[in-house]
Amino acid sequence: MKAGWPLVSVVIATNRDSPYFAQAIDSVVAQTYPDWEIVVVDNGVPDGDALAATVGKAPRSRVVRVPSSGTVSLARNAGVAVAAGELLVFLDDDDSWHEDRLRLQVDALAADPAAPASYCGGWHMDAASRPFAPSWPAHPATAVEMLAGRSRMPHICGAMMIRRDAYARVGGFSPELTMLEDFELALRLLGLGDLVCVPDELVGYRRHDRNATNTGFENIRFRRAAMDGILSRHAWAAAVRGDVGTARLLREHRSRERRRAAKEAASMTLAALRRGRTTDALQDARWGLAHEPAVYVAAIAGRVAGRR
Repeated sequence: MKAGWPLVSVVIATNRDSPYFAQAIDSVVAQTYPDWEIVVVDNGVPDGDALAATVGKAPRSRVVRVPSSGTVSLARNAGVAVAAGELLVFLDDDDSWHEDRLRLQVDALAADPAAPASYCGGWHMDAASRPFAPSWPAHPATAVEMLAGRSRMPHICGAMMIRRDAYARVGGFSPELTMLEDFELALRLLGLGDLVCVPDELVGYRRHDRNATNTGFENIRFRRAAMDGILSRHAWAAAVRGDVGTARLLREHRSRERRRAAKEAASMTLAALRRGRTTDALQDARWGLAHEPAVYVAAIAGRVAGRR
């Protein structure tokens, strides 16, 4: 490693006694890139002393406490405010990293000084840390392709490494958002230019029953509405400031996402009916028929025909 490489600040926001927290910390300590610090933001952890004891075992780490009523976006912004690094990475308290994660993404940004951020792929793992399919690869794509929804956005904010000046230019995380705050931040970063892709699978994303992104009926509907609202607001804002090209791309993205969501709503309608959950089925049917009726009806018909 060359002298003078940038300090990477790893920000971990947590509001619970996560059984995976020590593993998350250990995955930072094990990095082959040596120039990092850890800032843990205590956003209402029940046992703050136990948290501090765990963090204290790691070098170059500290705990910052913020009011427990704040969102994860506020907590992450608070962590960045006290962090010293030129580069920022966010780690959830239940995830972990490949040991080369920081090194590979630092190298990628060094090779592309104009990029506001880099992003990588990763894998899913269960509560026992066992990987399961499918993984989520990262593919190179331009800002135009991502803004239009033609190519996948960075999967989670934990897959990005962001230049501190770029983070400041876009204003950090939107504090009012409680879901898809990472997607919304990525949209604003794309306004600064192309992100650089590191195709390796470097982030382990854990699936368990306490995930903020769990796959329950209500949570999926909430994410669907949040996605539609974010894309709508960004398209409107681009049009207001006279950025016709970006507004058009974001409207295209919203249209693609609505078609995808209509197919999802069709699957959820049938799944709810099979489980006797009539209210859930009606809610998804109402959304599909109100937003993309042709896509929704075709998806229902296709799934019913496929079972005959």
